[in-house]
Amino acid sequence: MNNQKLKLWTGIGMATLLASSGAVADDHKSGHHDDMMTSGSHGGEGGEHHGGEGGERHGGEGGEHHGGEGGENHGGEGGEHHGGEGGEHHGGEGGEHHGGEGGEHHGGEAGAAFSYFAAGGEGGEGGEGGEGGEGGEAGGSVSAVESDGAYVAMLKMMQGHLMAARELIKSGEVAEGRPHLTHPWIEVYPMAEAGLKHRGQKELGGRLQTLAEKAGQVENWGDINQEFQSAWVAAEEALNSVGGGEQSAATVSKVALSLTKQAVLEYDEALDGEQFVAVHEYQDGRGFVLSARDYLDRHKAVLKKQNKEAWRDVGKALDELQKAWPTAVPPEQPVIPVADLYSAQARLELALAPYLY
Repeated sequence: MNNQKLKLWTGIGMATLLASSGAVADDHKSGHHDDMMTSGSHGGEGGEHHGGEGGERHGGEGGEHHGGEGGENHGGEGGEHHGGEGGEHHGGEGGEHHGGEGGEHHGGEAGAAFSYFAAGGEGGEGGEGGEGGEGGEAGGSVSAVESDGAYVAMLKMMQGHLMAARELIKSGEVAEGRPHLTHPWIEVYPMAEAGLKHRGQKELGGRLQTLAEKAGQVENWGDINQEFQSAWVAAEEALNSVGGGEQSAATVSKVALSLTKQAVLEYDEALDGEQFVAVHEYQDGRGFVLSARDYLDRHKAVLKKQNKEAWRDVGKALDELQKAWPTAVPPEQPVIPVADLYSAQARLELALAPYLY
């Protein structure tokens, strides 16, 4: 077979070996809508939307970060955006959505990235691992009501989008940043809505909707800072509604893995051969990796207490994976081939394995 690529997904206690001929990116694109997270649309601007945001992190949302938004990301993010953000739709991005969390699936289905929380719920330290690794049906069975981990992962995805919006607008890339203010409401909230209501979190939805509706009017950071802070605080409160913000090492690991898994899928979808053709999907992936690092860093005390050596391995594995997103604007050619990035995700799963059993 020509150009055989090896992609190793090491699931929760299970390794799946995938071999393909031809370009790996093409193989994944053919089934990408099944692999990506899907959600309903709440408002937003029409037209197709390709991808999302990201941002290079320099001492920003991660590190020894406990609550709040912490720091700033430096470096802009460019690329073209397919589908406007103004007009009658208040700056959002609705309609048909290719890639990312959104889609035409109404009702807030969770997709492949949430398979870590499938098959019978959480199960404490033993894990929420889904049967069949990344498989679509396992992901689709995940409930933000029943799974604390899936609920938290959805909230962290919302925050990843918000991080990107803030970075872009503060750096002067206002037009690029506006749509990302809408993503938490349009793309992620429909998945998390039932879980939020179940936990008595009534504020976040309205604040995200307000942020999305005002996005098209933003000309500088001052125009949106108050609404942004309000939405961020509500997201933090929603996170803290589960265990006071504290989670087991197993749940923390699975939240991080769901974020990085989605990041790799976004990266794959962004590429056509050796060219990034869907800039926002590249940036979506980068944003999810930043959010994963933030969450791991928030909980590093519990992880280090359980296994210091594993914590060091996790840091190294995440550093390697994050190299695929060196800048907010994609490089001319991918720094890391897609097949190698899948392998990097597998190594991160292996590094986190001691916390899962």
